[in-house]
Amino acid sequence: MTDEARLAPLAPERWHPSLAAVREALGTPLNIHKTIARHPALLAAWAGLRQHVVAASSLAPRLRELAILRVAHLTDSRYEWAHHVLRGREAGLADGDIARLRQGAGAAGWGEDEALLLAAVDAILAETRIPHPLWPALCARFDDRQLLDLFFTVGAYTIMAAILKTAEVPLEEGSTAPDPA
Repeated sequence: MTDEARLAPLAPERWHPSLAAVREALGTPLNIHKTIARHPALLAAWAGLRQHVVAASSLAPRLRELAILRVAHLTDSRYEWAHHVLRGREAGLADGDIARLRQGAGAAGWGEDEALLLAAVDAILAETRIPHPLWPALCARFDDRQLLDLFFTVGAYTIMAAILKTAEVPLEEGSTAPDPA
């Protein structure tokens, strides 16, 4: 990443007036929000999905953050990694869990749901599908809503990784976390 973003984050006071409700819902906007704000209709459309994924998902917060951190690791998204290491800790992930997720589902110490979820993230990113026999194993442990929330979480954060890395969105000043790789 360079010192300058390809699409510089837009200061909130310069956001289009139509984004007032989005800005209020976000609280203090992050650089990714400030970057997407360059396209007001897109930020407004994306805000609802983002809110669902991070606050209303049927996945337990720990599982959601494991999925997001695994995506961040596999896509080498430093920005996502930095933010979600903190959120992962808030969701109950220990530093050992965060380090171990780099090894994926095969690492010792995961519960059955965690190992299945990590294997699903890997499969979605590698094959864009869940292969057999992973699919019936997931269906035995997760309901339809949880499966769909998992798919959308992986998809949303894969898109975010592409945007963050391509636009070279800078990490917020003072934010630090180890690299995802």
